[in-house]
Amino acid sequence: MKIDNTSKALGAYGALSKSVRRESTPKTSDSAAASENVAINPKIGAIEREVSAEPAFDAAKVDAIKQAIASGSFQINPDKIADQLIASAQELLSR
Repeated sequence: MKIDNTSKALGAYGALSKSVRRESTPKTSDSAAASENVAINPKIGAIEREVSAEPAFDAAKVDAIKQAIASGSFQINPDKIADQLIASAQELLSR
């Protein structure tokens, strides 16, 4: 004997999902939108140019680390890592 109640459950949920309607956000009138002014800080453009001029990472350093790992000569200094983690946490807490 096979028991299958999935069709009843799907029918019940299907009826609920059809009756739920989402309200859209009200649109502003054209006159209200026309009266709004937006000013952009000119420093933002300078910061964007400065950041985009610098590479996201040092590719040469990454290649050197890859080669050191592959050759087995890469050494990890846990004291330096711990010190940097503590300094980073202190900086975040001081903000």
